Amino acid sequence: MLRLLPPLCWTGLIAYFGGGQWGGAHTAEWLGPLLRALLPAASPEALAAAHLLIRKAGHVIEYAVLAGLWRRYLGGGAWAPLGLAVLTASLDELRQSFTPGRVGSLVDVLLDGAAAAAALGLIALRARLRGATS
Repeated sequence: MLRLLPPLCWTGLIAYFGGGQWGGAHTAEWLGPLLRALLPAASPEALAAAHLLIRKAGHVIEYAVLAGLWRRYLGGGAWAPLGLAVLTASLDELRQSFTPGRVGSLVDVLLDGAAAAAALGLIALRARLRGATS
């Protein structure tokens, strides 16, 4: 039963990051100055692209970890963990469509699902490689 706690807690963290305080305008307030300090010669367009890349990398990490946690809880197989990750992404984006300062995005659901699928594929490949060397 304790193994259920990590995916549920991680889902809660994703819900927190889906709140209005984590919208692009708000993260730009603190991430923008940091990026300008790290990349002083970068154009405003390059800084905006870096900000977007960091935000999308957050999606990839969040949903790759979530899929791995669901797989660990559910055992072998990838379909149920993938389905739960995509369901979480869909519900999060739906909620964001009603949250001031946020926009729900089908593209983000697709990115999140792809990240979850890639993580599950890597986990399966690692298990297969370990089995071949045993």
